This record gives sequence, C-alpha cells and structure tokens, in this order.
Amino acid sequence: MKSDDRTGKSRGLHEINLTSLVDVALTLVIIFMVSFPMVMQSGIMVSSPPLKKAKTDTEKTELKAEIYLKADNTIELNGKKIESQFFSDSLKTLLASSTNKLAVVSADKNVIHDRVIEVLDVAKQSGAQKLSIVRRK
Repeated sequence: MKSDDRTGKSRGLHEINLTSLVDVALTLVIIFMVSFPMVMQSGIMVSSPPLKKAKTDTEKTELKAEIYLKADNTIELNGKKIESQFFSDSLKTLLASSTNKLAVVSADKNVIHDRVIEVLDVAKQSGAQKLSIVRRK
C-alpha cells in the first residue's frame, strides 16, 4: 500500500477488479448456450398400461384413428390404404369428427422406429390428444 507523504495515511484501492466478474459471466453464458438445446427438445410421453387393464379398456374405447404402417412404407388408416401425401389431411379430417381424439399406431416388424415416431408426430400435429402404440400379434 502506498502512503500519502503529507498525512501519513495509506490510500486504498479505489477500482473494482472486473476480470473475475467477466470470467464468471462468460462461463455462465457458455453453460446456458450448451444446455439450452437439451432443455428445449420435444418429446413424446408414452405410457403402457398393464395387459389385464389394456384388454378391458380396449372393449370400452371407441378407436377413431387406427394407423397401421407396413414394411413397404404404405400406411393404412382405419383399414384403408392411404397415400403418404394425403395422410395428414385425412387424419385431420378424421380426428376433427372424433370425440376422444385418439390415434392408435401399429407397425410391421420390419418398420424402423424413426418412421413410427414420424407418424406419431404427424398425428399429434393433426389434432390427436392421445397417442397409443399397439403391437399386433
């Protein structure tokens, strides 16, 4: 510390060291930039009921939109073959008249999971409030 010649008192440091404050702020900015895409990823919540409950509920529930994906990339909507470019519009029309807004998706064994997720996403965007994945025997 420096002392003043006339008074003999020492002068304190009157400036704030901003280097550490800037380091902390930049570190927080980097952490937020890295973690933001992970937080904002959309997801589809899937829950599967027990088999006993599923069998009894299936009899009571009216299935309005039953989607079946075949291995040759064709789509069936309620048993009727639909071209993929008309699938979204047909599903919107069907779900608009539905009371429970339920879409049930099933697929052949050889259909890749990305295709099933894509169809689930289209169903959600078309107005389905409930989504279900069913495995056929």
